[in-house]
Amino acid sequence: MPFPSAGSTQSLTADFSGGLLGGGVNFQRYTGEMRAYAPLALLGGKKPGSQPLKLVMGLTGRMGALYGNPGGFFQFQQFALGGVMFGQALRGYPEFSITPDGFDPGADQFRASGVNAFGNAFLTMTAELGLRVSQSLYASAFYDAGNNYRRPSQINPTRLFRSAGFGVSTVTPLGPLGLDLAYGFDRVRRDPSTLRLVPDPRWQFHFRLGQLF
Repeated sequence: MPFPSAGSTQSLTADFSGGLLGGGVNFQRYTGEMRAYAPLALLGGKKPGSQPLKLVMGLTGRMGALYGNPGGFFQFQQFALGGVMFGQALRGYPEFSITPDGFDPGADQFRASGVNAFGNAFLTMTAELGLRVSQSLYASAFYDAGNNYRRPSQINPTRLFRSAGFGVSTVTPLGPLGLDLAYGFDRVRRDPSTLRLVPDPRWQFHFRLGQLF
């Protein structure tokens, strides 16, 4: 860490409210993550005192499910999807733009449009080919896919919003810093003449500060 080049990790988090615990809301929230990395090649590093560049293959999967009613705290317990800074990350799409009703072409980059932007389940997957220059510098080409669902029973790995791109991450005295440029294949826009949603794939630039993807 912070840029692994080999090994795997799995994590599961469970949150409970209500029932025997008391409180004004009653829900169960589960989130899980799996990561795996494998070195593909070592480049250079043969001179004394130098370190080789590591070519790395990485796979990541994340999933979350919420059961029950979080009440007025829904924005902290339900799942928002899109962007890299708020909620669950999906590069190539604006913040809060992936909703249970599909892609929202009018999504705001800094705040959700309302309760309909949040879902009770999500699934994201990432495949990346990375170049680990050092412990503080990492560049990658990636393919992301994910979706936001109204209910956990609706999770469907075949119904995902897709993107691909490249980025660079580094560690600074202010914390992790990252820049990503991703192409969202499944974006849409509303045609002003017909008011219908039409395909509108495009590039999206992302700036990350204080977190690693």
